[in-house]
Amino acid sequence: MNNQTCKKAGTPKACPKKTTTLFYVTHPKIAKALLGPFLTEADAECGRVVMRSADAVVTSALVKSVDDFTQWHAVNNGQVMRAFAGAARGAA
Repeated sequence: MNNQTCKKAGTPKACPKKTTTLFYVTHPKIAKALLGPFLTEADAECGRVVMRSADAVVTSALVKSVDDFTQWHAVNNGQVMRAFAGAARGAA
């Protein structure tokens, strides 16, 4: 669906959420992402801090759109990782 069609639909659920980039925490020894998706690089960076591995890195993937489930998952991941990263920094 294009943006005009989404605006006419009148409900956000009628169209997938649009974004350009999703972020993940990866490790060179593991084939798939350890954490993610995240909507912001900052949230993914919190995930990297939580991993406590010097080799963990934040990577990104370009996407055309994000469905409702992925949007919810990415928002939830960000909230959880910010909370854990804050706790990890406070304990250090």
